[in-house]
Amino acid sequence: MGTAFSPIYHTFLTSVVSAADCIAVSVDYRRAPEHHVPIVYEDSWDAMEWIFRHISGSGPEDWLNENADFGRVFIAGDSAGENIAHHMGIRAGKERGEFIISGMTLFHPFFLSRVGAVGYFEGLWDIASPTSDKGVVDPWINVVGSDLSGLGCLRVLVMVAGKDVLAREGWVYAEELKKSGWEGKVEVMETKGEGHVFHLRNPNSDRARVVVQRFEEFLKR
Repeated sequence: MGTAFSPIYHTFLTSVVSAADCIAVSVDYRRAPEHHVPIVYEDSWDAMEWIFRHISGSGPEDWLNENADFGRVFIAGDSAGENIAHHMGIRAGKERGEFIISGMTLFHPFFLSRVGAVGYFEGLWDIASPTSDKGVVDPWINVVGSDLSGLGCLRVLVMVAGKDVLAREGWVYAEELKKSGWEGKVEVMETKGEGHVFHLRNPNSDRARVVVQRFEEFLKR
């Protein structure tokens, strides 16, 4: 629902960058209802390609050429952004370019299924993809029904919140990834007693700090 310029995301990214001593690139993709799926994924992949144009040291942003370590690239997102991050990982596996994604962190997954569909979130998907005739079994949103074996990263951290109505889908995703034949390592962190993207709404809470700490540890490992 937010953008790359939203204060809640800026606050979160600032805390992560400070803790992990890393560079963060926040993607300002076109959003629904003005722009429908798959534009959001196309915009995000364009951003990925822009980032990796800097690998040779001759990309358009000198600061990235000089300071970024392209041997340690991670992708991450929360809620809808988490869904996008997953699809970027899948496409990276298919493209098999010169870049390597070290890891992916999914905060409070926004996946749906016939079992896990919830009215409010199902309505959001209808807005984002009004022309889809598949509903909650559309592979853009019901990813656990798709082939996960080609995910193009080495490690995955899935974060779920105990009171999040979509938490089940995060657990299912992790289990399906383990069984898919994907050769990486997946781990799950659950924050009990909290709801969807609580760490953005209450960034100074102890539990939000634990989320940042776990993310930092994942990035530094």
